[in-house]
Amino acid sequence: MRRGLCRKCNQTATFSCTPPRPRGWPGTIDGVRTRALVTGMILVAALAGCRIGIHRAGPPPSPYCRSGDPLAGVYHPSRLVVKSRCRIAVGTVEVVRFEAYDGDVHVELRLDPGQDGLLSRGNARLAGNLLLEIVPLDRVRVPIPRVGSRVSAVGPLVDDTAHGWREIHPAWAISSGTIVPASAEELRRLRLLLSGVDGAAEEDDG
Repeated sequence: MRRGLCRKCNQTATFSCTPPRPRGWPGTIDGVRTRALVTGMILVAALAGCRIGIHRAGPPPSPYCRSGDPLAGVYHPSRLVVKSRCRIAVGTVEVVRFEAYDGDVHVELRLDPGQDGLLSRGNARLAGNLLLEIVPLDRVRVPIPRVGSRVSAVGPLVDDTAHGWREIHPAWAISSGTIVPASAEELRRLRLLLSGVDGAAEEDDG
């Protein structure tokens, strides 16, 4: 059994004894080991957290991905649910249509094989195509592709709850096509729509 330290105090032979320090007491070898163990565990946990954070952040899938609000410039964004803030889709253009109401350009893309995860059941209403929408504010930098051309497109993948299908909206980049800027009238109308001056029913927005 571990004994305390005793010392003789005076001539009456009385002794004063210091009780033994428990294991792990500060200043003992066990205490140093305990503190070292706790410190090591904290460092391991911190490093693991850093690795997880780095993995989650990851690089964007394309240099055309944008930061900030992925639905900036979109009319009636509340109908859209963002599934992924930036995705790439590759396929052949089957339909190009200019929407007079909000100035968007609708592009229906027949996806290359292996991209079914970009579609929902509702895309059957588009003959199984993925819809791309180029908003008026982006038409000065995002080209409008030709029907029959094979292109890649970049933008947020969203569920359109008004129509029940999935789309890339807005399309931030399309690999080929012709730049067709929105007209002054289209931009004026968009400003009114975005400010709520001229509201519209969901079915009006193609």
